[in-house]
Amino acid sequence: MNESIERGKLHRYLSEHHVGSIAGVEHFASARRMWAGTPHEAFFESLWNQVSDDQNDLELLLKKLGYVPHGLARLAAPWAQLLGKINVLNPLRQKQKTLTQSQIDVLIGLLNAKLSMWRTLLLMVDKEPQLDEGLLHDLQHRAQSQIHQLTEFSDTSWAERFR
Repeated sequence: MNESIERGKLHRYLSEHHVGSIAGVEHFASARRMWAGTPHEAFFESLWNQVSDDQNDLELLLKKLGYVPHGLARLAAPWAQLLGKINVLNPLRQKQKTLTQSQIDVLIGLLNAKLSMWRTLLLMVDKEPQLDEGLLHDLQHRAQSQIHQLTEFSDTSWAERFR
């Protein structure tokens, strides 16, 4: 079966993930601010930079496909950004509380959602010539690395939050 991809659905899918990336970058920025001045500052700065770079690549992908963020996604974007900024998971930015672990868990979840998007797009490469297989493989590996980095951080620093 050689059916083509319905471009409107692909557009909505990428727009939805773009909104998620806006909130995600803000969640990572919030974590970066929270860990500023600690021994973990450089780690969270690096993660924020990596996630920001991935969002830029998603925006370039949208542009390459000739898409602008979908109408509803554009309306939701400022709210997603605000929610990420507020840090509803840890509004007081307490580093030694279980809320901090919950925030880390959510960040890992956001990275897993991004990884799932890259994997889904890789499945479409032979049906959508504008998708860059090499870039998508790179983005998939980057997401896997970010998940590994954050999981490793969580595993090695859990005592800071629970003792």
